Amino acid sequence: MDRTARLKLLFSEDESLLQINTGLNAVSTSDSKAAEEASLTVVTQEEVQSEKDDKDLESKTKLEETAEGLAKSTVQETDECNASMQTPETRDSSTHSQEEPSTPLDGFFCPLMAMSRYPYKFVRKELSQTVASRFFDGGKFWQRVWDLYYVHVSPQLSPRPLLLVPAAQVRKFVQEINRELEVTLSIPEESEMGMILDFNLDGVPQPTFIGKCTSRETKDELEATIPPRTNYEPPTDMDEAHLAYEQMIEYGINASKNKSRGKASKAKKQQIRLQAETELVQTRKKMHCYLGLQSYHSLDLPELIDERSWEEKRNDDCSTAQSLDDSDTGIPRLDTNNPAMFSFWKEPVFISVDVECNERCHEQVTEVGISTLDTVDLVGIPPGENAENWTSRIRSRHLRVREYGHIINRQYVSGCPGSFEFGESEWVSKGKLADVVQACFQPPYSFGIEDTDGVQLGSGPEYKHQQRNLILVGHNTSMDVKYLASLGIPVFENVRTAFLEHIDTAELYRIIRSEANQRSLASILGELGIIGWNLHNAGNDARYTLEALVRMICRDTGEVSVAASTVE
Repeated sequence: MDRTARLKLLFSEDESLLQINTGLNAVSTSDSKAAEEASLTVVTQEEVQSEKDDKDLESKTKLEETAEGLAKSTVQETDECNASMQTPETRDSSTHSQEEPSTPLDGFFCPLMAMSRYPYKFVRKELSQTVASRFFDGGKFWQRVWDLYYVHVSPQLSPRPLLLVPAAQVRKFVQEINRELEVTLSIPEESEMGMILDFNLDGVPQPTFIGKCTSRETKDELEATIPPRTNYEPPTDMDEAHLAYEQMIEYGINASKNKSRGKASKAKKQQIRLQAETELVQTRKKMHCYLGLQSYHSLDLPELIDERSWEEKRNDDCSTAQSLDDSDTGIPRLDTNNPAMFSFWKEPVFISVDVECNERCHEQVTEVGISTLDTVDLVGIPPGENAENWTSRIRSRHLRVREYGHIINRQYVSGCPGSFEFGESEWVSKGKLADVVQACFQPPYSFGIEDTDGVQLGSGPEYKHQQRNLILVGHNTSMDVKYLASLGIPVFENVRTAFLEHIDTAELYRIIRSEANQRSLASILGELGIIGWNLHNAGNDARYTLEALVRMICRDTGEVSVAASTVE
């Protein structure tokens, strides 16, 4: 028995002693070979097999550990990649990309740089400095938390990506300004202003989330992580969706540019605004004709086809011209105790809409309000005091989406979906909502829907089942129209061609009163003597909006002129 074997036998009861370096292994190469040869002579075949099994087990264990480590590494990398991908677009990972956006997306975004200059470009002069000092100057704007996104743009438009933030965050910011300063600011929604960009289009690039911006320096750091633009393909003349997308992006880039408005640009914008005001004045005049308060012959319009109907259009409108007011305004004095003195021009059906969404997820439409007034139903009926005889003939509906019935908005507005004041709410499944809303814009235009009338669907006068001229009514309706269009409702895919007119009561009332700013629906109702119960219920808001329209037109007997606010 050699020394090694004797030591192992001696210290076999305490294995830790075997780990002590005794210097026995520090032998020369020749001694090592001799010892190895000697040991081989005494090792039995069983020990060789045991040693081989141990080595095989050790190799297998190491291989499994390696495979397990690689799998864990792959899963970890995949999770990190998924966490950083907020849109279908791929991008380079960064420390910021592991953050989650804090605002639910509804497809609408605002250019970040344009928003940073909001008080200087979009707020009237007397209020601009107050807003800037309180919320923008000294880096205040950049100290807010913004969810930062980007889209690559055409090289012809800009060499840099367009930075974006969710429109929901911007609206919340503006609401804070309004509450603190007691003002009524808003984000310009006209497409040419480039402040609200709608990415709810099929087949167009979607904004990519890159992180939370909390300072100007953070914005620069995040912007530096954006991968370069590759394989950009400009749209063709036949690709209407992409052409519209390119135009929208161009508006957004123009809004983001840091340059003062020159005389030419200022004159152009003033011309656009003057044109819009002129169109509103023309719409105001048309409204008098639609409600039989004025003859359409007084309008400065091309030759019109007079399609005579009931009682030869009230025995010829011209015979009633003797009832004109002495004020030379051209608008007759309204006699509330007698029927309209003129025929209802084009005999339109007014349909008012209002939409309520989940304030935390605007893609979830929770309520739709629809109110309808058929001018033919007003034939031979006096308006009555405050036009109550006419407004009482409005038919109102309140549609609630069954899947979102538990949602009640509380943060930004006080929602009250269970407080419809003009009948019973109707529960509709999410999948059927588009069809039900579309049916309201087709004959018989909600006639016979109400159970209280005892009228069966399909009965009633013949004119209820004929295609009619439709006038869309709403209060600040641009977002409502976009929400309804996103549901796939055909009539809202092209509002200009589907409706005879599109009336925004906020703008129309501003023109009538020659005011610079729009008023809220509650403010208008108060001035018109209408008590608005449970506003922010879609059914109530649609009804009150249509009542306000009828009453404001019946009261409007002043001179028709472009508001003084058109000139800055």
